[in-house]
Amino acid sequence: MDDGSRRASWTEILAAERDCCARLAEVLASERRAAVERDLQALLDAVKAREVLQAQWQRAAARRAALAAEAGPLTTLVADDAEIAALRDAVRAAANELVRAQKTNAAIVRGALAQVGDLLATLKRGQAGSSYDGRAALNAPLPSAAGAGWNA
Repeated sequence: MDDGSRRASWTEILAAERDCCARLAEVLASERRAAVERDLQALLDAVKAREVLQAQWQRAAARRAALAAEAGPLTTLVADDAEIAALRDAVRAAANELVRAQKTNAAIVRGALAQVGDLLATLKRGQAGSSYDGRAALNAPLPSAAGAGWNA
């Protein structure tokens, strides 16, 4: 493979990776909004979008591995080409930002789950003999006498 086609191939792969990073950043922002707003449909849409991006990223990774085997590693080209080095650095920076965004989303989801746990514990204290199944559905005994149930 000549240097021109090698450079063009690496540029194409890095641009695809940068594009995946940008689109994943948008998905993470949507996911974060959905979690904060407790919007289940938006959260499911974000998961679907992640799956599409995952497939695209896997294809780019396969192309990257094939190109590295055929044309040599990216590091040798980066040493000689400032434009490719800048593109590689942009992809790295975008990937680092994605890691930070994912950590933020994970913290938001952990906080939301803790609130659900607290709410379930509070409800359980108010309904003696109750339990929650794996779907957090309340299983409570029926009131034993008329008027002994909950009053609204």
